[in-house]
Amino acid sequence: QGAAGFGYEDKDDRTVLADMRDKYRSVYIRRAFAVPEGANPSKIGLAVSYDDAFIAYINGHEVFRVGVDSGSGKDAKGFHSHEAEKKFEFFALDKKAIGALQDGVNILAIEGHNIKVNSSDFTLHPALLLVK
Repeated sequence: QGAAGFGYEDKDDRTVLADMRDKYRSVYIRRAFAVPEGANPSKIGLAVSYDDAFIAYINGHEVFRVGVDSGSGKDAKGFHSHEAEKKFEFFALDKKAIGALQDGVNILAIEGHNIKVNSSDFTLHPALLLVK
């Protein structure tokens, strides 16, 4: 539990995972959110600074897969190296993601993956945005 950005060794993490290196390579986070009344769901997107890969879900439905070839959770395979470089990438919600939204409270869940357990760093810093 903590504030976003999660990670270690980049000196840009608000929640430092000091015990991650050499022990585990995946992190699971979630956050409840509500779409503001009258907001256009096609204007919602996810900005993420990440190292190395992630899978994002809205209400249990996969909506983004970046740098993970197959599987999820402990069965995830085929990670691709990616450096966060203190930059965010924006992923607009597509029709599938918009279809996962419901009235009231929604849950954004993200599993972040490091390419290897002894990686020199890790970053998972998401922000759900409503673009005007």
